[in-house]
Amino acid sequence: MNIKDIRQEMALLNDVVPLEGQRLSACLHTYEAASNQRELILEWFTDQVIPQIPMDSASFLSIGCGAGELDVKILAAVKAHASTIAYVGLEPDSQQCERFMSSMELAGDQNTRVETLNTNFERCTEQRRFDRVLMVHSLYYMDDPERAIDKALNLVNESGRLIVLIALNDTLNELSSSFWKMENGGSSWFSEDLSKHLEERGVSFERNRIEARLDITSCCEPESEQGSQIADFIAQVPLGELPPGLRTMIFSYLEATSQLDGDLRWLPHNVDAFVI
Repeated sequence: MNIKDIRQEMALLNDVVPLEGQRLSACLHTYEAASNQRELILEWFTDQVIPQIPMDSASFLSIGCGAGELDVKILAAVKAHASTIAYVGLEPDSQQCERFMSSMELAGDQNTRVETLNTNFERCTEQRRFDRVLMVHSLYYMDDPERAIDKALNLVNESGRLIVLIALNDTLNELSSSFWKMENGGSSWFSEDLSKHLEERGVSFERNRIEARLDITSCCEPESEQGSQIADFIAQVPLGELPPGLRTMIFSYLEATSQLDGDLRWLPHNVDAFVI
């Protein structure tokens, strides 16, 4: 089973429903729980990003913060370094904004100010500058990635940095990029695209590879809801709404491209961290 066979079957579809709303949130939660990437990202932040921020007063803007599950851990680490912290989360989903505020306020104290901007980044009119602007797995969802990067850089203060974490266009992401192309008529950006854009613009950056694993064992178990949610998030579509034959091909593809370690079946879940 290969991606070309799947794309041939996809070409027979009239349209495809994107993964969104409550199903997207549930699938994301299950997907993250099956990977060790988030904890490795936090380790990288703690070792490489946080020691470089101002110790007296530090400000953050997290673009596409979601429910703040990573941000709350970053905040906890920053509190051990900076005296006062301003942390702003930007998220278009109002329910996710509420969850972000709830989690971050619980983790904060009198020296921490937290707020949310419930808006789409492309329409955001924020004028403040920040010590660190974070885009963690959010650039894929921007209609115009080039403009989004330029806009994010304009929100970084003179001594600040833009931090972008973005996946490679490898086996794990071939499904999502195929469906994105079908839905939007174009491909989403991955690490290779961002690197090329920055080099063409002459923008200085550092790029670090964070090597992680995604446990897809449950994707190979018939009738597993956990496996269905992980597969849905990998493809970025609700697979249950696809023709049975195509759905079977996708699960077979995941199994065929995975690696076996004892009873554990996994896929590389690597991410590149850009400091711009």
